[in-house]
Amino acid sequence: MPKVKNNLRTAVVCVVIAFVCLFGYLMLQNLCAELVIHWGWETRSETDLFQRGFWVVFFIAGLLFPIIEELIFRLLGCKLLKLTKMPDWCVIVITAVVFAVYHLSWSQVVYQLLMGIWLAWIFIKTNQIGWTILIHFINNTFIITYTYLTGTGNDVFNLTAWNIVLSVGLAVVTTVAVFFLVKKGIPNYEK
Repeated sequence: MPKVKNNLRTAVVCVVIAFVCLFGYLMLQNLCAELVIHWGWETRSETDLFQRGFWVVFFIAGLLFPIIEELIFRLLGCKLLKLTKMPDWCVIVITAVVFAVYHLSWSQVVYQLLMGIWLAWIFIKTNQIGWTILIHFINNTFIITYTYLTGTGNDVFNLTAWNIVLSVGLAVVTTVAVFFLVKKGIPNYEK
């Protein structure tokens, strides 16, 4: 019975982490996107993500990509790096950096890096890939559904001092909250 209780608690904590990250890092993501566009590193893409239909995008980007990326970056990447006897924090940072770079987007690098850190830490802590797939799935499907319902998502983020302070402040609060959610809410696996 304790295993079922721990799994239920972990599932709830993972769902909460997914939504805290989505909303807590959204403004930071918009700030980064606006800065890299302002600096000319990227342009706004006007291509319609949903040309092939919502369900195709939902299946590929919402379901298939989270599974494949988690298998590659967390299961394979973390396990291989752990074989080198590297400390956990090194494994987490290396896999998170590779995960962020893999997405090939300056405008998403901070968001992907932060998510890569949380996903790697949760995988190392639980030794179960299912939890990171769940968080990744929630993240991708929410963004896909939100973008589908609201349009391209290319709204302009105003680079005002207030928005910058608010974005960074909210990201810091989110980081602290997720740290404590992972630390206290997700039990370590038995070695």
